[in-house]
Amino acid sequence: MAVPVNLNRPFDPRLFLTDQELDRSAGLLVSGASVLARASETSRKKAGLSKPELQILMAVRYRPGQTVGELRSGLGMTVPTFARLIGRLDERGLVERARETGDARRRKLTLSDAGVTLTTPIAIEVRERLRLAFRASGPEAVAGARFLLEALIR
Repeated sequence: MAVPVNLNRPFDPRLFLTDQELDRSAGLLVSGASVLARASETSRKKAGLSKPELQILMAVRYRPGQTVGELRSGLGMTVPTFARLIGRLDERGLVERARETGDARRRKLTLSDAGVTLTTPIAIEVRERLRLAFRASGPEAVAGARFLLEALIR
């Protein structure tokens, strides 16, 4: 049940969550993701990966053990598209699928040794961009950014 919202409440000047600030934050998140994607572009092309294939591999690298369905849903891909992409990555020997112990129909994904080798230069590029930004921001800002991003993806 939706909670009624009082749109006629008085304005509180202490609020930092104005539409303008939220729009600015959304823009910064989109721009930040774009910077990280561009940082890995050369390595992606050298590896012969499409952008969606790289997206899958990096999602598996950073969160191994997700089921095929969880990963597909998390990436917002359709079943046919995801099946085609994961099939290509499997043919190249970049991912491994292990049966889940409780439900043999479900498969958990991890990177193969070849997948780890292929994604390592990309992870290094991303890490370096983050390292520079985190150093410039300081430990309190880094902790706040992690907290924010974890809350966002929950």
